[in-house]
Amino acid sequence: MNNPIGATVAVRRNIFSGLAVSPQSRQSASRCVPIEIRQFVLNITGKVVHSLKWLSISKLLAQGIRWIVTFIVIRILLPEDYGLMAMSDVVISFFALFATAGLASALVQVKSFTEMQIRELFGLLLSINLVLAVAVFLIAPQAAAFYHEERLISVLHALLLGFLITAIETLPSALLNREMRFKALSLIDLGAAITSAMVTLTLALSGIGVWSLVIGYLSEMTLRAVLKFSLQPVKVWPKFSFTESLPLLQFGGTMTLGSMVWFAFVNTDMVIGGRLWATETLGIYAVAMQISQIPLSKLTPMLKQVAFPAYSNLLHKGDEIGPYFIKASGLAMFITFPVFFGMASTANTYVPLLLGEKWLAVILPATLIPLTLPFRVAQELIDPAMQARGYPRGVVINWVFALLVTGPSLYIGAKFWGLEGLCWAWVISFPIAFLFSASKACQVLDVSMGEYLATLARPLACASLMYAAIGVECYFTVDFLPLAAQLTIQIISGVIVYLVASRFLCSNEMRHLLELARNVRSQ
Repeated sequence: MNNPIGATVAVRRNIFSGLAVSPQSRQSASRCVPIEIRQFVLNITGKVVHSLKWLSISKLLAQGIRWIVTFIVIRILLPEDYGLMAMSDVVISFFALFATAGLASALVQVKSFTEMQIRELFGLLLSINLVLAVAVFLIAPQAAAFYHEERLISVLHALLLGFLITAIETLPSALLNREMRFKALSLIDLGAAITSAMVTLTLALSGIGVWSLVIGYLSEMTLRAVLKFSLQPVKVWPKFSFTESLPLLQFGGTMTLGSMVWFAFVNTDMVIGGRLWATETLGIYAVAMQISQIPLSKLTPMLKQVAFPAYSNLLHKGDEIGPYFIKASGLAMFITFPVFFGMASTANTYVPLLLGEKWLAVILPATLIPLTLPFRVAQELIDPAMQARGYPRGVVINWVFALLVTGPSLYIGAKFWGLEGLCWAWVISFPIAFLFSASKACQVLDVSMGEYLATLARPLACASLMYAAIGVECYFTVDFLPLAAQLTIQIISGVIVYLVASRFLCSNEMRHLLELARNVRSQ
């Protein structure tokens, strides 16, 4: 077992190839950057490429299984089941903000730590999560009264078990991330995801409704915690005095504050909808959001999981992360814009095909929500770069501004125009908030705002052309082709249009992606 205290990064070949700066810049930089720093950058790059390889493989397999199971389960369950789960998720997610107190990120970011600090953090995690579990138990009746949904009490009482699991999982997970052992983490996540999917499907088929979602969620958490603790056991007794861990607690506290603001941002729509709408309407919106966010919920954590320790390691050796941030963002946007715009343009075809007639109301939100999600990916990729740069306060400021812009817009839209109004509020308000975050990030990372926006504008233009082409194709085939044939033609035509447009507008991104793929195969 590797020693987590003062762990070093294993040497691998060529990282950030595909994310690297131009040959001219690299050659110029090599004359002024010490050889040990350049070698360290190459070592970290190889580690990131290797990490992305395993994360991508595991996420692809897990996501494929989850997609299949998700669509089957949605067909089985009712909108009320998803509405009830969405209500409980808001409550649990709020308390989960405090479950790790930002300590996992602090352990990844700090250069070194002692065994005594590990003992203190373990004691703190146990204390925090026990308090959170009791708090959820006590607040469940009030939450049910707020949403006018009595069934919420028993669901929340079951879900509070997740806090006890988190207390065991956090330290092993942080130490594995610190050592960049993403292959092991990927296999653990894959096994837990498959198990959870099978449990959820089996229970849904047995007819227990929302409880299939609850038990499936807890089964994934439990298996993940057991496997991580087995791989990286924390063999220390907890200590309930925290004097030596104050630096970690200060960093973690700032991270937690940022997470609180982020939580308020991502759950404002569910709180507003749950208060203003019937449970069935909220369930329709929740399903549309769940489907639309499938790529977001899987791609973004994977990229952030690799980016934060990689950026931190680069900065420990004195290298700047700005050029790598630009390239990484460009590659991410090259992938995410066509995925989300493609989902938006084909919603009227895949919703009735995959979900069935009872979910046709999902089409409208599933057409609008994905249009904002590429900007969500871009914003969330800003976070690890600013945190690694030692500026977590900037992350808090960004999400506060996003909340101030989107919150009132979402309420006005939902209050006066219902489901459609809330979706349009997302489309209009969030890009404005993102521009503010982008400007702050460019200042902190010392990169050009114009260069960064150009990196996003190129794939946006290509995806817009693809969106228009699919719209034209839908107009001519909607009346005389079966849904499966329509969806197949839409996907093929969309891919062709996007690749042709990218050949002219995104040639650099295509070349970098091919280079990255070659490096992944060689790892």
